[in-house]
Amino acid sequence: MTYSQRRRAAAALQSVLEALIASGGDGAGQAGADLRRLCGALSGSAGDQVQAGTFGPPLRACFEAATAAGATLSGMDRVRAVAQSVTDSDLPVQRVAQTAARYALAQMARILAATTFTSRQDIDDALARVNVAFQLAEDFAAGRFDQRVWRSLTALHAAVVRDLTRRARPLPRMVTYAFGARLPLLALANRLYGDAGRSSELLAENRGVVHPLFMPADGRALSN
Repeated sequence: MTYSQRRRAAAALQSVLEALIASGGDGAGQAGADLRRLCGALSGSAGDQVQAGTFGPPLRACFEAATAAGATLSGMDRVRAVAQSVTDSDLPVQRVAQTAARYALAQMARILAATTFTSRQDIDDALARVNVAFQLAEDFAAGRFDQRVWRSLTALHAAVVRDLTRRARPLPRMVTYAFGARLPLLALANRLYGDAGRSSELLAENRGVVHPLFMPADGRALSN
């Protein structure tokens, strides 16, 4: 590995670590402190780690720490995007980028497995995100004729799709509603569901609400 390759691979690794720290969750608690400590240690030794080819285990620990700290699906997907946006084709740089992308996909699968969904639309959105993310990694592995990595990725991808599809079946669909005027939250919940106690569901599905006394005249609700 040349000095230039080492420098560029280390920069790619540090970019991933910065994205991990910003991936969401509790930055103030112990889990957040652990994440920053692990990422800081690896960032400080990035050059030596990529030179020796030993960055994998500590990087995996950083990804696991991010999930433990409450990283969101969107946050982890941004980490994946940072890794897959590396255009430098030199092998040492791509080894870092693709390893990070695979770790991000594994953590996205873990985050999804722990997520409670309330509608099929939420699962459909998650599936669309997952399919795009995995396809990029699978195509790269196939292009490099790396059958071991390709099989591992496609197996995890299939497992995530099966799990989400199974969990979507009993869930209600998302539908739109429209009234002639704004209604208070409790009145709207009673009108739509016959149960004012389900008002929190309307707030969850219409996140731009400014005040619960003035719900939008048109918005989203669960089908049942």
